[in-house]
Amino acid sequence: MSKISISLEDGLEKDLDSLVLTHPDLAKRNRSALINYLIKQEALKQKRTAMLEAASAIDELNLGWSEEEEYCSIIDAEVSG
Repeated sequence: MSKISISLEDGLEKDLDSLVLTHPDLAKRNRSALINYLIKQEALKQKRTAMLEAASAIDELNLGWSEEEEYCSIIDAEVSG
């Protein structure tokens, strides 16, 4: 695990500690756990955004399945269980 150092504006250290104590998704109550959680959430957000943009481009360019292909896929999934 790498160690980093950050500088915070006046008053933000108190806010950071308050977030650590009250955040519902932290298994450990420390600053590192909060920063790890926030970085993971941001990475997931960026991944989702990229996936949505790609899906939008597929729709715009009509690169997805036709209605008939979608219907056949649904029937196939239902038949195969």
